[in-house]
Amino acid sequence: MTCRSAILIDNFLDQGIFNDISRKVRQSPEYTLGSCSEPRDDLMREIQGHVWDRLKQIGLYQPHMPGAADLFGYNQFRPAGYGHGNFNGPHTDHGGYVFYIHPDWSDKWDGHLDITNAVEEEYHKIHATPNRWIWIEPQTYHNVTTTAVTATHCRVTNIAFLGNNIHADPVGCDYINIFTST
Repeated sequence: MTCRSAILIDNFLDQGIFNDISRKVRQSPEYTLGSCSEPRDDLMREIQGHVWDRLKQIGLYQPHMPGAADLFGYNQFRPAGYGHGNFNGPHTDHGGYVFYIHPDWSDKWDGHLDITNAVEEEYHKIHATPNRWIWIEPQTYHNVTTTAVTATHCRVTNIAFLGNNIHADPVGCDYINIFTST
């Protein structure tokens, strides 16, 4: 038996909006700091505003999302060589998204998302492509690989744990449903 466990959308935000966000990310002191940081600041709130607007456009918005994100959302800066806290292997969360907001990323720098029991092999190594948004359903086993020590800047995401499922497909955009075996 299979079930949808994630939704992947590339080019999530309009490129002009994304370029503005990425410029601000690059200017953040955390970007090249070399240590972990999870700021809940004006930049985080600005990005989440864009995320909510986009989710409304594509039919995935739910009214409780901003309130949940106020409690369980932040920008996440992870430096080169960082193991992403998954030292015990794959884990589950309560439903939420990861949005890659760094201006550039090389696939050689790792920091990949692995949907552990994805039916299709390619989703065991989802690259941290800029302007990529991924919804992960509750109880979906996933892992994040260690960022390579050769990375020249942090792997930067806007994430929020929202505590719900999305029972709809996006409208008006290209997307990929990722299925897992149960």
